[in-house]
Amino acid sequence: MEKINAKELLKKFQDGQCSDEELALLENWYNQYSPASPKKLTDIEWAKNVYDILRFLDNSEKVQTRTIQPARIIAAACAVLCLYVGGYFLLNKPIREQATVARVHDINPGGNKATLTLSNGSQISLNDTQNGKLAQQGNTSIIKTADGQIVYNDKGKNAEGKITFNTTATPRGGQYHVVLSDGTNIWLNASSSVTYPTTFTGNNRTVEITGEAYFEVVHNAAKPFRVKSNGQVVEVLGTHFNINCYADEPVSKTTLLQGRIKIAAKNHSQLIKPGEQAIVSKNGVTVAQADVDQAVGWKNGDFNINDEDLQTVMRQVARWYDVEVIYNNKKNYEKFVGTISRTKKLSEILKALEMNQNVHFKTEGRRIEVMP
Repeated sequence: MEKINAKELLKKFQDGQCSDEELALLENWYNQYSPASPKKLTDIEWAKNVYDILRFLDNSEKVQTRTIQPARIIAAACAVLCLYVGGYFLLNKPIREQATVARVHDINPGGNKATLTLSNGSQISLNDTQNGKLAQQGNTSIIKTADGQIVYNDKGKNAEGKITFNTTATPRGGQYHVVLSDGTNIWLNASSSVTYPTTFTGNNRTVEITGEAYFEVVHNAAKPFRVKSNGQVVEVLGTHFNINCYADEPVSKTTLLQGRIKIAAKNHSQLIKPGEQAIVSKNGVTVAQADVDQAVGWKNGDFNINDEDLQTVMRQVARWYDVEVIYNNKKNYEKFVGTISRTKKLSEILKALEMNQNVHFKTEGRRIEVMP
């Protein structure tokens, strides 16, 4: 007999990473206690409440593995602490129905994709061009590195004294890392852009973004750094922060991780401290404690979902996988919670969401339907 760690298995199930054998094990375990009406994992009650089970297991010190009532989530959690599987079961596992999410024409996750538009209007596809020097603008060299960055190497003031602006833009399904001439790092999320001078002159450093970007700004008290986006201006000296200002989001969110910033919008300005988030809406500016992990999850390679509705989650999915989402369902789902890697294929993301809230999807090409 091989002992299976229940928490580990449930977490793999939650992330959509269970093998066929492990999924069959969980189905078999459940159906042992409900033989009259065998069910699949996508149907059973504890599947959509797997996070409650995991929280229960984390907080439980003693459980009775024989007091099992499948209709009750906590009792199921108690029973599943220790699962055993033998060779006979693995060789005779039940045939599972085809998954709701089609895998035949799967979609890969996004990656390093962007277009660089130079000040003269010419464009360079950063997807295809070779690494190395891309262009020379005054005394500034533009270099593409092997690890997916555009680096501006400024060796002095522009010889002509003329300020030139470039734009780096990512498509849906793209992301990119830009290092400005002052050493400031900018990470662009999908469907985003940043416009900036090739070299900073004058008494400030100003850039403009659309979409979402994470900044690590080099400190220079003599030249404050300013970010313009969607009717707001963020001013910093040197700090780490994230701005989410997509046009299809109901609000703009600026989250501060390190340093101090001032945000000006709607005829109002507000100082923000680390761990806080400024929310700009049609009603003005509010400041609240931030879920920093959620705000920068995309930059760290994850969908970090914390109490978000289905529409909010699917807007993130649509941008990263470059898909269209259609709703054939007016159901109000409970809020989603969890962390899913952005390196997974689309089918794996949708499967994890199905397990979380018993929502169902149908995919056709680059179109996802939320089913009734």
